[in-house]
Amino acid sequence: MPKILYLSSGIPLIIHKLSNFNSFVLGIWIKHGSRHEPSNKNGLSHFIEHLFFQGTKKRTAKEISLQIDSIGGDLNAFTGREFTSIYIKSLKHNMSKAIELISDIFSNPLFPAKEIEKERAIILEEIRMVNDNPEELVHDLFMEKAFNNNLGSPILGKEHTVEKIIRKDILECFKNYYGTNNCLISCAGNFDVEKLVSDLEEHLTYRKGIQLSCEKPKAKFSSGVHVFQKELNEVHICLGFQAVPFKHEDRNRLTLLNCILGGSVSSRLFQEIREKKGLAYNIYSFVSFYSDTGIFGIYTACEPSKVNEMLKSINSTLKKLSKIKDEEMERAKTQMTAQILYSSESLSSIMQNLAFQYIYLNGIYKTREQISLINAIKMNDIQRVRDYILNNAFSLTLLGPMEREKLDI
Repeated sequence: MPKILYLSSGIPLIIHKLSNFNSFVLGIWIKHGSRHEPSNKNGLSHFIEHLFFQGTKKRTAKEISLQIDSIGGDLNAFTGREFTSIYIKSLKHNMSKAIELISDIFSNPLFPAKEIEKERAIILEEIRMVNDNPEELVHDLFMEKAFNNNLGSPILGKEHTVEKIIRKDILECFKNYYGTNNCLISCAGNFDVEKLVSDLEEHLTYRKGIQLSCEKPKAKFSSGVHVFQKELNEVHICLGFQAVPFKHEDRNRLTLLNCILGGSVSSRLFQEIREKKGLAYNIYSFVSFYSDTGIFGIYTACEPSKVNEMLKSINSTLKKLSKIKDEEMERAKTQMTAQILYSSESLSSIMQNLAFQYIYLNGIYKTREQISLINAIKMNDIQRVRDYILNNAFSLTLLGPMEREKLDI
């Protein structure tokens, strides 16, 4: 059963002990992400994430790599729009070594100048890889136009901003926003609770920074049509509507509607666009939720001559959402339930879900409670949230060999 404890420093520790596993996963979550960055420092959070592994007061970058491999563990991190996470996975008998290592990485990074330049080059290559991947790039461009404030800024940053980030920026950001008073820890798997707490108390250095919350002035959604010219064989399309925040009671209802519209191979978009009309190889809808807003979107790609037919077909499919069948509802509920149960069999997913629930919901929901909320959704709930899609303004981004004047919009 999940529990919320607190270290002596006040850090929330959300745990779920599962004795049938031989391992555990522990994540340190800092409530600082790309939306908290000044626009001229876009990519700073992701830069810091990279540098966590490039040396501490006790270890060089190579020694960090050698130690994680010597215990057969996995050490990694990722940056989001509203948080950054460092996590470690290890066998249960190596828990103390794993906690000492991740605590050192979080508490004592050196950010050496030569490593900054090396990681800068690596991050610039990462950005260029995204620019060469049109499906990823169109999502970034869509977010920038849909939320043309910091929420829409690309997580990796932009080449011209990453090139200008200096060590002083990194040190100031880390000092101000990566304090232990602005983080939480989630842990799932097989571990001794008392030993876990004592190891964290011993190795994690208390460090107070500026208290930063994910709660920001409400993100402003911007509608419009945006075309980016690029020499490609296809036009990549991302269409989206403003949705609700993570904590909103309609989050599960919109997720259920997403399953019906484009969340699987039996969904309406897939059946209509790919199976019936053969307009695209891939099409799907998606939902993303943040602290103060959300996105309900659709992605696909097709040859330039079929763009207008594609947009008309998508619009027609959206309008037909006015009539949803009971069997579609039940099928979508089964899909959502299955995803919850699948994630409950993965320690990494459990660890992440614990953190997400604490960050956005200020509490922890058991698996059966989550499933009960889904099963309680009625047809009139879906009919109500459907208005988010049918009645709201949209933002449309196209990437490829397409001219704005040729769009029938």
